[in-house]
Amino acid sequence: MIVRTKNRTTVPPALNLYTPAEAAAILNVSLRTLQKWLAMGDIPFTRLGPGARLIRIRADDLMKFVERGTQRKP
Repeated sequence: MIVRTKNRTTVPPALNLYTPAEAAAILNVSLRTLQKWLAMGDIPFTRLGPGARLIRIRADDLMKFVERGTQRKP
């Protein structure tokens, strides 16, 4: 359940969403490298917020990327 207060929205921890900066830190790569992988479709992401400007990456998708390695799709 998403809880909204006057100035803040709290997302339940079960969703495990990461910002691009957090995901880059987890993968130990630069933000630019992560952005390239997102643009190429190597890691799925979701756009949120007004104008869909916020990018979030599900923990499950990040772990799947790690499990298959950094190989690009054929």
